[in-house]
Amino acid sequence: MISRGLNLFPLVLFSRGVYSLMWFFLAPVLPAILREFRVDPAYAGLLPAAFIIGAAVTQIPASYLGAVYGHDKVAGLGMLIFGVSSALLPLSPSWEWLLLLRAVGGVGAGLFFSTAGAVLIALRPRAVGSALGWYNASFNIGAFVGYYWGFVASAIGWRAAIALPGLLSAALGVLLLRGVGIKTSTSISRSALIYGLASFPFWGAVYAANNLTATWLHLFKGISEDLAGALSSAAMISGFFGGFVGRLYDRVKRKTYLLIGAPILAALGYITIPSAPLEVIPILVFLYGISFNAYITSVYTTASKRAENPASALAIINVLNMALGLHFSYAFSWLMTQWAKAPWLMLSALALLSAFSTYIVINRLKIY
Repeated sequence: MISRGLNLFPLVLFSRGVYSLMWFFLAPVLPAILREFRVDPAYAGLLPAAFIIGAAVTQIPASYLGAVYGHDKVAGLGMLIFGVSSALLPLSPSWEWLLLLRAVGGVGAGLFFSTAGAVLIALRPRAVGSALGWYNASFNIGAFVGYYWGFVASAIGWRAAIALPGLLSAALGVLLLRGVGIKTSTSISRSALIYGLASFPFWGAVYAANNLTATWLHLFKGISEDLAGALSSAAMISGFFGGFVGRLYDRVKRKTYLLIGAPILAALGYITIPSAPLEVIPILVFLYGISFNAYITSVYTTASKRAENPASALAIINVLNMALGLHFSYAFSWLMTQWAKAPWLMLSALALLSAFSTYIVINRLKIY
C-alpha cells in the first residue's frame, strides 16, 4: 500500500497541472467560439462564471465524500468528469450546451481540488508545507501553459486544442480512481472559516490582477495585446518556485513572517506598477505572484494541519476565496476607467487587509 501511495504523489501533481490548464485554456480561444456561435461578446463572461459556480458548489461536499470513499478516488472522479465534459465542448451544438458542459466541468474541478490536496497531505504528513507548495506550483505551471494555449489552437484548431487536454484529464482520472482509497475523518473544519475570511481579499486581488493586468497594460502602457499577455504571465512563473516556498514554510520557525510579510510585499508591488518602467513590470508581476504563492501555501498548510479532515479546510478556504474574492475583478475594471492608478491602489489595500486580518487570526488562535 505504501508504494502505491507514493506513486500517487507525482500523479496528483501532474493531474493538478492539467486541471489548471483546463481552467484557462478557453480564454485565448473564446473570441473564436463567440464568432462561431454568434454570441454577443457581452455574454462572454457567462462561460467562466458557469465554471466557477460548478466548482464552488461541490468543494465542501467533495471533502466529505473523500473522507468516506477515499480522497484519491473522489479526486479521480473529479478529473474524469472535468475531462469528459471538456472533451465534449467542441461537439456542442449551441452556446447553451457550452455553458452547461462548462458548469459540469466546474463540478469535476470542485471534486478534485480539496481531495487531491488531502492526498498529498496524507502522503507527506511531516512536510505538509512542501507538499502543498508543490501543489500550488503545479497549478501555476499549468496556468502558465494555458496563457499560451492560443498558439496550440492556431496550429490545430480550437476544437482539437480543447479536446486533447480533456482526454488526458479523463485518463488521469481513471488512474486516480485505482488509488488505495485514502480516508480521513468526516468532520468539517470550522476554524477554516476565519482563514478564508482573512485570505479572500488577497485572493481576490491576485485573481483580478491575473485576469486584467494584460488589458491594463494594453490600454495604459500602449503595448500590443500579445506582449501584454506575455508580461502578465510572469505571475505564473512564480509557480516554478512553489516547492521552495513550501519547504521554506516547513523549515522557518517564525511562520508569521510568511503569513503577514508576503501580502505586505505584494502590496508594495501593486502600488509600484502604475509608475514603473515597462522593463520593471515583469519583475513586479513576478513579485506579487510569488508573494501570493508563499501566502496561500502558508494559509492552506496552517489550516489543514489543524483539521482532522484536511480536505474540508482546503475546501472551505477556497469556496470563501472564490465566492467573496471574485467580485474585485469587476471593481478593477470599473476603477480602470476612472483613473489608471486606482485599481492598483485597490489591490494594494486588499493585500494589506489580508495581512492585518491574518495577524488577528494568528493572535486569536494563539498560533506561531
